[in-house]
Amino acid sequence: MPAPLIERQEPLDALERLVRTCTVGAGALALVEGSAGIGKTRLLRELVARCLGSGDAEVLEASASELERGYPLGVVLRLLERATQADHDVADGLFRGHAALAKRVLRGQHEDSPSLNDEFALVHSLYWLVVNLADARPVVLVIDDIQWADEQSLRFLHYLTQRIHDLPVAVVLAVRTGDQAADGDTLTRLMLEAGLTIQLTELTREGTREFLTATLGVEENLDSLVDKAWTSTRGNPFLLREVTAATTQRGIRALPDSAPDGVTRSVNLRIQSLGPHAVALARAVSVLAGPTEVGAAASAAGLSIEDALVAADLLQCAQILDPEGGLSFHHPIIKSAVYARLSAQERIRLHRRAACLLHELAAPDEEVALHLLRTAPFSEPWVSPILRAAGRSAGRKGAPATAAVFLRRALDQDDLNAIDRGETLIALGIMEAAAGETESLVHLERALLLLAEPQPRARGMYALGQTLFRYGRSAEALTVFRRGADDFAASDRELSLRFEAGYLASAAYLVDRPKDAVERLEKLAPDLEDAPTLTPAERLILLHLAVYRAMSEPAAPDHAALALAALGDGLQLWHETSDGMTLSHAVLALTWAGSPSAAISVADRVLEDARQRGDSLIFAEMSLARAMAAYAKGDVRDAMADAQSAVIGMARGWKSTVPAPQGILAYCHLDRGETDEAATVLEEAEAGLREGPTATLNVWFYMARGRLRLVTDQYDLALDDFMKVGELLQRNGYTNPGYMLRPWRSQAALALHRLGRHAEAVEMVSQDIEDAERYQLPSTLGAALRTRAMLEGSPDPDLLHRAAEVLQAEDASSLELAETLLELGSAERRAGTRVKSRDTLRRAHDLAHRQGALALEERAHQELLAAGARPRRAAILGPDSLTPSEHRIADLMSQGHTSRQIAETLYLTMSTVEWHRRNIYRKLEVSSRDELRAAMSGQPLDIES
Repeated sequence: MPAPLIERQEPLDALERLVRTCTVGAGALALVEGSAGIGKTRLLRELVARCLGSGDAEVLEASASELERGYPLGVVLRLLERATQADHDVADGLFRGHAALAKRVLRGQHEDSPSLNDEFALVHSLYWLVVNLADARPVVLVIDDIQWADEQSLRFLHYLTQRIHDLPVAVVLAVRTGDQAADGDTLTRLMLEAGLTIQLTELTREGTREFLTATLGVEENLDSLVDKAWTSTRGNPFLLREVTAATTQRGIRALPDSAPDGVTRSVNLRIQSLGPHAVALARAVSVLAGPTEVGAAASAAGLSIEDALVAADLLQCAQILDPEGGLSFHHPIIKSAVYARLSAQERIRLHRRAACLLHELAAPDEEVALHLLRTAPFSEPWVSPILRAAGRSAGRKGAPATAAVFLRRALDQDDLNAIDRGETLIALGIMEAAAGETESLVHLERALLLLAEPQPRARGMYALGQTLFRYGRSAEALTVFRRGADDFAASDRELSLRFEAGYLASAAYLVDRPKDAVERLEKLAPDLEDAPTLTPAERLILLHLAVYRAMSEPAAPDHAALALAALGDGLQLWHETSDGMTLSHAVLALTWAGSPSAAISVADRVLEDARQRGDSLIFAEMSLARAMAAYAKGDVRDAMADAQSAVIGMARGWKSTVPAPQGILAYCHLDRGETDEAATVLEEAEAGLREGPTATLNVWFYMARGRLRLVTDQYDLALDDFMKVGELLQRNGYTNPGYMLRPWRSQAALALHRLGRHAEAVEMVSQDIEDAERYQLPSTLGAALRTRAMLEGSPDPDLLHRAAEVLQAEDASSLELAETLLELGSAERRAGTRVKSRDTLRRAHDLAHRQGALALEERAHQELLAAGARPRRAAILGPDSLTPSEHRIADLMSQGHTSRQIAETLYLTMSTVEWHRRNIYRKLEVSSRDELRAAMSGQPLDIES
């Protein structure tokens, strides 16, 4: 018989109202808080019963458990498995689109090779699974004891609850206050999303009387019992249940102590009074997680089915076990009380028995492995494979730290053969690298002593090197790749070259790039440049040659041609997929070689592949490369959208080029006149500046901060930053003046000029002009010539004219051209040729507007006014009125992507995409996709009436 629901009608009504609101498309999170035993579980059960009774929604429920906190996504899997194990045709429809990745996890589909899934991609996929469920009918998700949930489940729930406000989805969570065993930060962030928070309090004295009357009936001495019970329990419903149970079994005076130890004693005394079979069954159920079949519990307890059924009936009548569903405790406190009384040896024995039983029942690997972790190692042929499989599964769910725990336990087994032990060590190294632990290379060395066969050695080494690289540990990745290149040089040239490519990719980010890297590259180059055909690995080496030359050698157009030849019109993407480490370098090589349009084309193809694969880390990496290419082209709007995608990716674990994404984003804010926003981005970036061998990447921070300080009149500090950029680039031999997309010497020259150090300023910018001519980089040359012109008392019009002519070249930066035309037009106005200046200033205004360079646009607007023109303000209609985010969405819509596909790709909600769509349609004055495509083709902007 369930406990009576007393003094809980108001919170129950509030929850029902929230659920009804959610079912019509206004999703929300409700949080039920309270101390242990306060009635959270009972309230949730009543809510579930009422929701099921109404039939208005799909109701999915789960409860977190202390013993399962090491089971990645364990709570979410239990929550969603019933809905996804329906008829296969229906279930398969739920996994459409980006929900497909979730299918592999929920259905237990996996490969044998070590892998590390992108956790965010999986969380995003699970979100779309819930969206698909809600497409069929409203969904109510109910989870009890969320404080014990695993970290991955908490992160999913946080992601979901931030995005359900336009979905028919209600999430109801119960959390025990004062016992937040889960990660405090994640749980706190989740709780802050609650639209309704209910704090359950103890029953009043009158409520206590009502509770006892309902459970014990009317007795002559009830007043005395009420006084004793309320004094002892302070109205805690669970403790009151113990009062009624004790009263029923041992008489009215046998009141349990309300302290934890007292509750534990009371519960165990009641169970002992039911006989040894009941004790054995209760202890077995305390070890087995979740509702358990009687047969399984009987085996774990060492009882016959008949004895277990009798014991279960006694425990249910005594309100120890729940009478509904499989065998589970009536309340988590009872389970904790029973488990707490087990001796250490008994726990080990029961967990071992549970592991053996669950293995026989073909339970999920991680479920079995959780029990194995609580036993001493023992020799059974299935134990090591289960632990290794659990490690792989945890890695695929984005839980590398948990995966490492399983794999370390597998290594404790004495029955691992040399090959299995070696592969397990490599898998452990991969997971440790992703988790930020430092033992990866130690485990690799141990593994290589055990692995004689080339393919397992190569597969493991490459995966480890790639993982280290993705997580920003380039120096360690370099060590792994160099070892692989040397190990296979004599036996497998193609494989050795693939490792060489990884080595070169890692070396590119290191201060004082290893001299060995350049020597190895130059040694390989002559045989490849003139080869009639190229293998995939040879293409990788040629791409790195193009990168190196683009950074360090003149004649940039030649390097762009080399990069395009190595890419082979998409052949390299086909061989490597977007997961390849070299493709982002190819985009950067083309950018630094003065071919940003080609770079953008390559980046778009790689990004589409990453979208199809659902890989948010690769998406972030390539978004940064595309942001740099777009900025080099002069498109501030596109560069900003890409840089924002890259910064978002950093929060999901991508670290390989931090802090470059924040640097490019700050560039864009500065070009839009948003100095406060740029300062905020850089403050956040400063906390993550690199130290040690990968500090070269800090150049992007220093360059952006130098530009910020320059526009805020902090000239001496700006100069310091620009000189740090130069020092780091020169240490690595990066002599390309266009490497930073804006020439650092020219920026330093402006700071020197403001400080009155004219001769030094001229010397600085003259070096840029010389280098830009040698490298044949029109954007850099034009920017340097403009800077040189601005160092005179009044800008030199001849130099400005020359700069503008240079910047007319194909693929030159329209942003640099706009700034040059602005300075030229201003000079013409000041020289008295106002009519002529208007034409020049119009062009500057038009270019700045089209590229989203709002700061330049505003300056051009003011200059036009001063020249006697009547320029229009920024467009409020048309393609040029779109924000960077709107422009990105409009582009995707015009390419034929549906709103859902855009939401999946850009990690937005459907309502956010639809909100942008409505704004886009309003600004473009269109009402259909066909009209949108026509509008996005663009027309010349008439800025003057």
